[in-house]
Amino acid sequence: MASEKVVPAGALAASPGAYFYMDAMRAVLALVVAFGHVWALLIRDYRPADELIAEAGYFVAGFGHQAVILFFVLSGFWITRSVVRHADRGWSWRGYLIERMSRLMIVLVPTLVLGGTLDAIGVFGLQSPTHLGQTDTYVLRKDVVLALSPTAFLGNLTFLQIFVPPFGTNGPLWSLSYEFWFYIWFAALWLLVRQRRLSIGLLTLAFGWFVPTLALAFLSWLCGSALYGITRVWRRPASLTPMAAWGVLGITGAGLALFLVFARFGADTWKDPVLALVFALFLLALIAADPKPLQLLRPVAIYGSNASFSLYAIHFPVMALATALVINADRLEPTLQAIGGVAAIMIGTISLAGVFSRQTEARTPQLRAYLHRRLSTPARSS
Repeated sequence: MASEKVVPAGALAASPGAYFYMDAMRAVLALVVAFGHVWALLIRDYRPADELIAEAGYFVAGFGHQAVILFFVLSGFWITRSVVRHADRGWSWRGYLIERMSRLMIVLVPTLVLGGTLDAIGVFGLQSPTHLGQTDTYVLRKDVVLALSPTAFLGNLTFLQIFVPPFGTNGPLWSLSYEFWFYIWFAALWLLVRQRRLSIGLLTLAFGWFVPTLALAFLSWLCGSALYGITRVWRRPASLTPMAAWGVLGITGAGLALFLVFARFGADTWKDPVLALVFALFLLALIAADPKPLQLLRPVAIYGSNASFSLYAIHFPVMALATALVINADRLEPTLQAIGGVAAIMIGTISLAGVFSRQTEARTPQLRAYLHRRLSTPARSS
């Protein structure tokens, strides 16, 4: 097995402080998505005369889509790193797919089982208005019974949410399908461009023709790929003093915050790849500055590294059932008591996802090692 390429001295490919904050971002982004969903499940739609604390809740709850786009950029960065390392050591589709599939399936399969069970309780046991679409929340306007079909289960199990509905109430599973195909697309394109190798994975690019939103999201994901490519070759200029690096970080951070607010309103599709580009520039500045980890954020970064995927994967069916136990057909007014209910469901879901991750994500290395042994493939770190 070929040894890993040595990164040129001065390149930005190793920035542990920045990576710490990127892990913390994973947690924050997952929390934003989950908060937006529980808010919409439990709290009635926005009205202009709401109190200031309610206004803040509605405002934050509206960033779920943007959070997913930023997730794509982070994913593009790390998966590109994995593809490049695999290619440098001698490419094997089998080895690469074991690495990626083990990461996804060890969470996805239990998620489908857990989510399906909770949804069945909500639909058939409680006959909950939330699950039957009677609360008129925009985050759950679907036929949950149809989405619990064997076809939907198998489609989600094979990452075909671009053709079948996400399983049960778990609408966020659409992005797992996108992620899987991005993994295939990028690896196939990398081999074609860098090694002049054709692969069957190139044929799946046709999905982008039939599902334009998939192709558009890939542009956002590729911003993370481009970021990793830059960090491998760009040397930090001698003129970039620590103070200057912090200045650039502040400017790009302010630009990101402004564009996030701009992108939150309206549905212009071009905003997604532009937001991804702005975020990638901010991450480049973060990697260049490489700030020291803040101890106060260490639990957040650890949770982001270990459990953010689990939180994203299971939060919706958990929150839907919790909501079903609290409300009938009418969602709640945004009172302090109702907002406290949102907080309680959030805390419970975060805790459950932490437990879930220790039984799933945490066991990924063992699953990978087992599959490599069974399939006679040398294990590789990703």
